[in-house]
Amino acid sequence: MSQRRERAREPVISVTSAQPGRSEDLESRIFRYAWMMSLRVVCFVGAVLAPSPWRWILLVGAIVLPSIAVVLANARRTTKVSGADHYVPPARPELGPQDDTEK
Repeated sequence: MSQRRERAREPVISVTSAQPGRSEDLESRIFRYAWMMSLRVVCFVGAVLAPSPWRWILLVGAIVLPSIAVVLANARRTTKVSGADHYVPPARPELGPQDDTEK
C-alpha cells in the first residue's frame, strides 16, 4: 500500500485554500479509467458466453465504453476545498488602574 493512502487516514490540518495536488488527481483518474476498462473486459467475456440478444448488448457496451472511459478519466475533480479559518489571536490581558506602578 502506498504511503499516500496510509496518510489519508490521518486527519489533515489545512493552512491554505490550495486545491489537492496533481498527483492525487492523477491517481483518482487512473483508478476511474482502470475500473471502466475492467468493465469492458467483463462485457467482452459476457459477449462470448451470453446468448444472442445479450451478446449484442454486451458488444455495444464493450465498443462504447472506451470513449466514455477516456472522457470520465480526463474530467478533473471540481470539488472545492474550503479555505482555512482566519487566525484570531487570543485576547491579551489589559492593565487596569489597580495595576498602575507609577504611584
